[in-house]
Amino acid sequence: MAATTEPIIDANAANNATAVQASKKKKAKKTVADNTKYLGIEKVMPVTIKSSHAKGRHAVAAKDLPAGTLITIEKASSFIVRNQSFINLCHCCLASIQLKVQTRPKVDEQGKQIEGQVERVNVPPSSCTKCKMAAYCSETCKKAHAEEHGVQCDALAECNKISTHHNVPLEQARGVLALIGRRTVEGADAQSKQEPVVFGADAKDVKPTSYSCVPDLNANRHYIERNDIKNLQAALKDILALVPESSRIPLSEAVEIACIFHTNNHMLVVNGHPTLGVFPFSSLYLQHNCNPNCVCIGGSNGTMYVRTLTDVPANTDLTISYVDLYQPREQRRRELLLTRHFWCKCRRCSTLLSQSVDRFMDGILCGDCKKGVMIFEETKEVQDINELMTDISALDQEIQGKFAECESCPAKIEVTKLVDILKAAITDYGAAHIVLQQQGDLPKARHQLEKFIHDYEVKHILHPCNAYLINTYITLSRVCTQLGDLDRAIRYSSIVAERMRGPPECNNAVPKYYPRLAEYNMSLGDMCLKQIKKKAANKTPAGRSITRRYLKEAKTSLESAYKARSVIFGENSQRAADAKKLLGDAKKEHDEFVKSTEKKKQKKQPAVAQATTAPAQQQQQNQQNQQNQQNQQQQETASA
Repeated sequence: MAATTEPIIDANAANNATAVQASKKKKAKKTVADNTKYLGIEKVMPVTIKSSHAKGRHAVAAKDLPAGTLITIEKASSFIVRNQSFINLCHCCLASIQLKVQTRPKVDEQGKQIEGQVERVNVPPSSCTKCKMAAYCSETCKKAHAEEHGVQCDALAECNKISTHHNVPLEQARGVLALIGRRTVEGADAQSKQEPVVFGADAKDVKPTSYSCVPDLNANRHYIERNDIKNLQAALKDILALVPESSRIPLSEAVEIACIFHTNNHMLVVNGHPTLGVFPFSSLYLQHNCNPNCVCIGGSNGTMYVRTLTDVPANTDLTISYVDLYQPREQRRRELLLTRHFWCKCRRCSTLLSQSVDRFMDGILCGDCKKGVMIFEETKEVQDINELMTDISALDQEIQGKFAECESCPAKIEVTKLVDILKAAITDYGAAHIVLQQQGDLPKARHQLEKFIHDYEVKHILHPCNAYLINTYITLSRVCTQLGDLDRAIRYSSIVAERMRGPPECNNAVPKYYPRLAEYNMSLGDMCLKQIKKKAANKTPAGRSITRRYLKEAKTSLESAYKARSVIFGENSQRAADAKKLLGDAKKEHDEFVKSTEKKKQKKQPAVAQATTAPAQQQQQNQQNQQNQQNQQQQETASA
């Protein structure tokens, strides 16, 4: 049936039916998933794929794997460039686009030209002039993408208007159209094909994962709010009406793949800009963990590389993380529930808070001893988004009449008061960042952010490793850099790197080769080198002391960045080469500084030696003169 004539399913009925089916499935005997389509990975990578009743599909290390081992290369079934970077990456190969400046007539809010006024805008060298929703690095890429884009073009032209009207995320609508385009390229029977996925040990040997694998992914439609499903159906009905009839799919299938895209997409940074892609194998077999042993890295042509972050023993589950790891446990869990529709029960999230590094992520210091963190073990688990969104009061009731205890002294405090302290910190944190984001007033934002540090760290309210403090230092470093105060930016960046590397009590908050930490170290080392060159003319003892400190900081940071990038991106990657070059510059500067220091010492030594020997020589001369005088007197006496 054509999508435009398919009726919109009643949202309430659909969700009720889904709930009934879900309850029946719980009672029915679970079946183990068939891995046949994906077994090719075992021939080219050190990975074994498995399925079980307890874990579902998952992948394990086929042998002992050292950190930095490549475990899979997968090309997306489809991908899109995120809205904010729309013209910065090629929509075919994801290469960076060299924008050119053009002058055009200025228009008003109604789209009418303003007489006599022009504006200068950045435009890509090649784009679709019809829909204006596709940018390319060259005409070659535009031609290569023509068939896939042709299916989407008319719908993309109206996509923004339709998405806004029905209150549906534009990227979700674009993601559906990208999958429809991929389906068209593969052929009308793409979904029914059950051909094995082609894997390879090199990107050139890998083909995009077939559209037929997309339905293997869990849509989690029953977790999405009914009104959102209803809006999605209405938007997709309008969008599908603009898709060529030969490529049109049923509305029910479009809704399903929209939910799949929303739940399973991977956000990857490629050439400095964010993209979203659907990678069926990785989504199916690499499970989430808040202490992952693998990392996903984006590449050209919609390619994702997965490498081990740590040494992984044989038969160990291979895991990745869908969220930022340096944030409170509750925040991670809620983000996963809202975006991925599951309540995380990994080892880190299941460990008692008093025994986990998570106690520091939103840690509030004891008001008595000013050392220990106040601990309250959470017991409430949320399995449904609707429960999270509509029954917040249940979480409030959970803490009524309960007390948090200090880990270092006998002090106690009501949990409600503890929550009030955290809410106040979050409010002040948000207010400081609003000044920056909405007003763009850098000096005022700096003042607000530094005030937050003073009020909550200097006054011993939040633990030094609290995520809100760390994020404030990160923002402060960026603001100070923009204001030209590199000395203060270095100071704040070094605090971030030091605390994320982990003081003893905060170890394991992030893996040793965590990508964000690697970039902080890289940025810190780069800033230190710039300041060293800037302060080279300052030969005073104080100036040389600062240079010595910056050289040490640069060397330490860049060594960490180089090691981490070699693990994350591979030893032969450009990112590792960039870090290695900066590290070489730091070592060169250090060696030159040491040589200049030694030369100064050598120049001082003769002067010091001369200064110390001169009094001795004078004393010896005086003694000789006295002896001569005595001898002369004796001779005169003898003569007389």
